[in-house]
Amino acid sequence: MASHAQEFSETFAHVVETAGKSVVRVDGRRRAASGIAYSDKLVIAADHAVQRDESVTVYDGQKEHTAKVRGRDSSTDLVLLEIEGGLTPAQWHDGQGVKVGHWVLSLARPGETVRAHSGIISALGHKPFRAGRGGGEIDRYLESDAAHAPGFSGGPLVGLDGRVLGLNTSGLLRGQSVTIPSATVQRVVKQLEAHGKIRRSYLGLTMQPLGLPEEVRKATGEEVGLMVVAVEPGGPSEQAGLRFGDTVLHLGDDTVKTVDDVFAYLRKDHVGEKISVRFFRQGKVDTVHVTLGARP
Repeated sequence: MASHAQEFSETFAHVVETAGKSVVRVDGRRRAASGIAYSDKLVIAADHAVQRDESVTVYDGQKEHTAKVRGRDSSTDLVLLEIEGGLTPAQWHDGQGVKVGHWVLSLARPGETVRAHSGIISALGHKPFRAGRGGGEIDRYLESDAAHAPGFSGGPLVGLDGRVLGLNTSGLLRGQSVTIPSATVQRVVKQLEAHGKIRRSYLGLTMQPLGLPEEVRKATGEEVGLMVVAVEPGGPSEQAGLRFGDTVLHLGDDTVKTVDDVFAYLRKDHVGEKISVRFFRQGKVDTVHVTLGARP
């Protein structure tokens, strides 16, 4: 029994030693936070914990580096920092096979050394959700009971194989510490590195769900659509000919019945892409093609 406990203990220590090489301290406000080395030059951290754009530093356990803000996305509470180089990149887990009850470690470097808290995955969603802080889409809900002490925001949640499951933050949901899953982190980093911000495509429409009359149901095969209640002047949809009172039924090949359906369709970087919009107007079903713009 003692030997098994010792093996388990050594496993934890090995994970901290290995994964901890990629955990950095980030000084970007009055109290230091943590970050994760994404590459030898890039660090991903919690946006709420890096309030400054200037005089930001990153400490990797050996050396302090001057960092610049490469990009921010407050809606997912992520900020990308860049240094000249020398970091040990983290290994990321794609989330496949992770289950409630799996052991995990929450790591941080609020000071000179790496700190760790252990726990289990306590909650795991299977669908994307929109976060309260700015409404950014998170690929799945992920929560553990590993403690998130001060300075732990921006640090990784790692499995016993040492791979990063996500980035811990107390700034995404009010009064609650959660983990931004690796899929979301990697998606956001890709856009921040390329554009310095998240490019979100948009239609330039305000819509609300509408139950369709019987004759419209027969004509369209749909029971619910999205009625256009406002059209942005000069926006993508106005340029394509959509107008107040139209009822949108499909975006591309996707049926849309709720505003969330529209957000789900637009969440990827479709900027500049021409999509078909099927809609109902004055007893007829028609289709226009809209070139999606970038949300201002």
